[in-house]
Amino acid sequence: MVPVILIGYLIYKIAMNSFTDHFLGDKPQTTKAVIVNEKNFMPNQPVDAQFTYSYSFKVNGENYTGNSHDTSVRPGDTIEIEYNKDHPGINKALHPKE
Repeated sequence: MVPVILIGYLIYKIAMNSFTDHFLGDKPQTTKAVIVNEKNFMPNQPVDAQFTYSYSFKVNGENYTGNSHDTSVRPGDTIEIEYNKDHPGINKALHPKE
């Protein structure tokens, strides 16, 4: 059962990255984002629940957020992200360490 779960999780991660990469468009914009105190708990970790923090950035006066997918960053840190210039809600952190 564990191998099936691991393979499923791997397929999920690849699909989500492909989905985001596709919808970032041909010329994604890059900017800095600040890590905020909003936790994203990782699934299937009931004993020692690990999490990552979200990030926040502004485009044209509007706030947008995303999951850093990086367990080493803390609130107040700055990271680099990419976003779709026409739809900034579609965004992702660059070079997560996870």
